[in-house]
Amino acid sequence: MAATTTARNACDVSVWLDDATGVQRDISGSANSVDFNFTQEIGEFVVFGDHWTHRLCCGKDGNFSLNVVYTTTVNEGWDVVKNWLFGTECERRTFTVYIPNKNVGSDMFQAEVIWDNITWTTDRGDAGPIMVTVSLPADGEVTHTTAAT
Repeated sequence: MAATTTARNACDVSVWLDDATGVQRDISGSANSVDFNFTQEIGEFVVFGDHWTHRLCCGKDGNFSLNVVYTTTVNEGWDVVKNWLFGTECERRTFTVYIPNKNVGSDMFQAEVIWDNITWTTDRGDAGPIMVTVSLPADGEVTHTTAAT
């Protein structure tokens, strides 16, 4: 088989998150990574006379981990996350990621998410930017479509 010619990198991935008013904000310019984690419930069983395990599938789950730069500008990633952290309790927000970019034909992953864990470290000896990690478990279905606009 010949090597693929359609591989993509993450240089131009587009990341969007609702702000407190429900407006999707492009936080790509202050984010630098998104981890995707999908799981599926699997039940196992073995019956008499059989030596191999059988499996049944049931529910699915999706979780994301987002890294944003700690900045001081309104509507950038940290501002949206910070206002969510100190805002209402258990608020769901729309999270959208376009790969490889936000152009027509790109993969679009979208989910309603809640923040589960928000962490960052400030280290006097680190000259790099402070990075904030936000764990975003999906509340319901994670969809995959092709960007049309």
